[in-house]
Amino acid sequence: MPRPSWLLDRRAVLRGAGLALALPWLEAMAHAAPAAKPPRRFCAFFFGNGVNLQTRHPGHEDWHWFPHADGPDYTFTKSLEPLAPHRADLTILGGLSHPTSRQLVGHNTVDVWLTGADIRETLTNSASIDQVIARHQGAQTRIPSLVLSSHGGVGTKSRSTTIAFDQQGRAVPAESNPRRVFERLFEPPTDGDLAARRRALTAGRRRVDFLLDDARSLRNSLGRPDQQRLDEFLQSLDEVEGRVARAQDWLGQALPKVDRGAINLDVSPQGPTDYIRTMYDLIALAFETDTTRSAAYQVTAEDGVGVCDRFPTILNFGRRNGHHGLSHDADDTTHGWGRYDRYLAEQFGYFLARLARVREGDGRLLDNTVALYGSGTSTTHNARNYPLVLAGGKTLGLKHGRYIKQRAERPLGDLFLTLLHRFDVPARSFADNAGEFREILAS
Repeated sequence: MPRPSWLLDRRAVLRGAGLALALPWLEAMAHAAPAAKPPRRFCAFFFGNGVNLQTRHPGHEDWHWFPHADGPDYTFTKSLEPLAPHRADLTILGGLSHPTSRQLVGHNTVDVWLTGADIRETLTNSASIDQVIARHQGAQTRIPSLVLSSHGGVGTKSRSTTIAFDQQGRAVPAESNPRRVFERLFEPPTDGDLAARRRALTAGRRRVDFLLDDARSLRNSLGRPDQQRLDEFLQSLDEVEGRVARAQDWLGQALPKVDRGAINLDVSPQGPTDYIRTMYDLIALAFETDTTRSAAYQVTAEDGVGVCDRFPTILNFGRRNGHHGLSHDADDTTHGWGRYDRYLAEQFGYFLARLARVREGDGRLLDNTVALYGSGTSTTHNARNYPLVLAGGKTLGLKHGRYIKQRAERPLGDLFLTLLHRFDVPARSFADNAGEFREILAS
């Protein structure tokens, strides 16, 4: 491959009107540092209240979350069908849980999903795996970790609205405002450009426009593949900002008070979709620009907590009000709960497709990212057999294309310790692990 005419540092940024945004991985950066490899990222996505596992009637089996056969020849049920295009990039896991959490009321497991801590007596938590990884490699990025949730804040112990916990076991506040998340991707101005930025924002100029002048100058110095990559990146940035604006409009609306059986027709069903996809886009953008290498997003909370509990009602997935109510009415709303499981899987599939489209080094952004998706209960209050999907991470040595079903309950800490070693974290144990989970490794 011809050497690009201009070599770029990995920390190169586009600048304009007091803003600075890190560039995505370009070939010119690889030539500038031949030994450099694309960074490795970790992200985790949690949804509350478990999944639909009803099989009392023949028609319910198609909406059972877990496949009915394990190994490489499994078949997706309707609940996970949206993930079928990514079959080669993911593994479905069954039979994993945290041993000390198995006797907890299911809703409490949100606090320990990523930590595995024993909170039965004192509610004292420990560090979550995303924060362990962030501490190990966070100094290499401007933002050590990105912590998001659809409700925001920390909530209360045993009903947390964040899934991230620091080294002392303290809840890490989650951000729920897409616009504030978006603005964190830009370095704050440190000089007189602040006034120029304020004037430009007041005039209503879009943030991405501030970067175009520098981008045009840079584009002329790049080879054709990098030019195309830069154009795609700027277009993606523009799309994200547009969705941020739409999601902000929806998020700012006050929630109406309605009866359990009512559906509020004044709230667009597209509201949750735009919002969730915006959050996924923001994480992808943060990874793409190497602004952070660790992200945790609580897509929906437990036990009817927060705005996200109304997502199924807005989307018309059941008669009862909210996600928690839907999960307690499984006999009558199996298809509704299954459809909502499918909906959430579809949004996660959107994120995987987003990462798969981004070329990075000799592979894709998805190959350099480990993504964990799932819940801390199998059904509403059963803190066993967590529904889990592990995706990406090909360059980290992960092997996919299977449904791995444990015949007996196995510590989720086994998986977490194995993942930590993939990120070169020198950990000897994690929570109450009994060993490692080498089944997910290519060799």
